[in-house]
Amino acid sequence: MTYRFYGWQTADVRDRYGITPRGYYDLLSAVWCADTCAPRMRGDWTEENRTLGQCSVTAFLLQDIFGGKVYGVPLGDGNFHCFNDVGGCVFDLTSEQFGDTVLGYDNCPEQERGVHFAKEEKKRRYERLKAALHAAMPRMIETKRLILRPFFPDDAEDVYGYLKDPATDCFADMKMHSLEEAKAEMEKRQSDKEYYLAIVMKETGRVIGEIFGRPEGAFPGDQAADTFSPCWMLDPAYGGKGYAIEAVSAYFDWLFGEKGIRRIYAFTADTNARSRRLCERLGMRQEGMFLEHVSFISGPDGKPVYENTAQYAILKREWEEKRGQPDR
Repeated sequence: MTYRFYGWQTADVRDRYGITPRGYYDLLSAVWCADTCAPRMRGDWTEENRTLGQCSVTAFLLQDIFGGKVYGVPLGDGNFHCFNDVGGCVFDLTSEQFGDTVLGYDNCPEQERGVHFAKEEKKRRYERLKAALHAAMPRMIETKRLILRPFFPDDAEDVYGYLKDPATDCFADMKMHSLEEAKAEMEKRQSDKEYYLAIVMKETGRVIGEIFGRPEGAFPGDQAADTFSPCWMLDPAYGGKGYAIEAVSAYFDWLFGEKGIRRIYAFTADTNARSRRLCERLGMRQEGMFLEHVSFISGPDGKPVYENTAQYAILKREWEEKRGQPDR
């Protein structure tokens, strides 16, 4: 992703979901519109110049998200162009409306929310933009310590950290050889914002793993996609702290509770004791053991190395009984 707004290179502050200003630029790009543009500029607003007239409502909305202060660049017509400063991290998501002109962001006066929103029409535009952004936000699954959310381009470095050397053979084909490769992969993951989720630490905003899968029918041609086979992985540096079961349990709650899934099953190598214990702690039953079932790597002689695969599964009613919930 190529960004052009002022400060994009260093806009690395993260909100509670681990999203940076660059991520919010992507989200806002889909919701900035003539109705959120300042009235005096509305006649000139176009899709090609979507940041026109959006500065104050955008800056105060980002202040809600990241904190910090809003400052204003004095303009020749007596107005101010608003931008954000979060602990010295300065960014202006709406600077593109000025084309190649670079504004002066030093020693600018602070802008007060109460003064700006004393104008009723501006307050209404702010509320409209806030509601539109809320509607555009992707699915977030929240636990005590984690957020499960779709991937953003800025997640590339964290993902590369654990996929440059996958911890288990079954993810060998997902190995990433460079940060650039990871960035390209994050772009691909943007196409699945529903089921392919990053596991994010609330405290730091860091991506520490992922969980993904697709619903499937019970038989070929079956239209009832009520069966699901997820995969999950965690950065080994965060293993042994209960993050995996916390994330997967929340994912199962969502699949069974909101997505109408009836049965979840998972595969794991018979030698992967940690993964097998996790399945058992989730209340999954071992349904079978497939001998020399699949190969993900080759040995020194170049021949496939086959591994035995255990299959675990759990039904919705079993999950609800385990969670102490009535069957719905």
